Amino acid sequence: MALSKAKQLAFEKVRGLWVAIPTPFTAEGELDEPALRASVEHYIDGLKVDGIYCGGVMGEFWSMSVPERRRVHELVTDTTAGRVPLIAQTSHHVFEECIELTDHATELGIELAIVMNPYFPPRPSDDLVRAWYHGLAARTNQPTFLFNTAYSGYALSPELISELADIDIICGIKNPKPHDHLMKVHDLCSDRIVVCDAAEDDWLDLHLNHGFQALMSTPALALFQTASDQPIARYTALADEGRLDEAWEVHATLQPHRRAFQRWMRDPWLTNQAGAVPIAELKAWLGLMGLTQGPVRLPLVPMDERRMAELTADLDELGLLASSASV
Repeated sequence: MALSKAKQLAFEKVRGLWVAIPTPFTAEGELDEPALRASVEHYIDGLKVDGIYCGGVMGEFWSMSVPERRRVHELVTDTTAGRVPLIAQTSHHVFEECIELTDHATELGIELAIVMNPYFPPRPSDDLVRAWYHGLAARTNQPTFLFNTAYSGYALSPELISELADIDIICGIKNPKPHDHLMKVHDLCSDRIVVCDAAEDDWLDLHLNHGFQALMSTPALALFQTASDQPIARYTALADEGRLDEAWEVHATLQPHRRAFQRWMRDPWLTNQAGAVPIAELKAWLGLMGLTQGPVRLPLVPMDERRMAELTADLDELGLLASSASV
């Protein structure tokens, strides 16, 4: 079966290490445009990422107006200046505003959109999800990733994903689900769409042993790495060179980082500690590394002094504080 242009583009462009980025805000809660530009420069020039995912869940898209979301996409596109490909979150539970955001991304030259199924009404039927994506395909040609996230309140089954993979604009999926679900999606769909996971710790195995071509997408690339030391990029390059023992050795050195990530990023999400999503923790971690991201927006709350002290101690032990590591 011949692949659509959208699917061909995704197989060509979506490779390597893609970072999911937060949206910096000022102390007054406004979009911090200089901080966003500086962050994008760091991700590209400092960390050498292969792609950027902007305006996503970790970007607090759900707390921003449509004009603000458009502005984020504009700033990231302008700052990137074609150096790496982009994927922009254009999801919205209002269909026409999803189309507006997707069309705007297309006009900017953003190569890919990512659209989760509508997050209201809750627990939609498969028929509602089918109608959403077929409606999207009738209005745009933008190459589009599915996003099978719990934040939408609904999990796409492997069988439904396989059905949606036949839509011409559907060219990939970010599928942060249990291993058996991920592998079934890969078995059913990887000939038609780019199947990706977001877990850094699983990336090397998925890349080497199952042919996954991209880590899509994780803030761990910015939390574990600095401008002077990029172990994730290093073990990926070693794997691609066939130096497998060395790749696994570097991979193993990040176990302390993964324990900190589990504590500060995954546990708050999985157990619903300190808010719905751990963006305050993400922004604080990056800020302690010297990459200021500002506050979170309501209804999220900032970290208290005790937790900040504990996070600071963890990063100090990892050598990631701005005073001991070059951002």
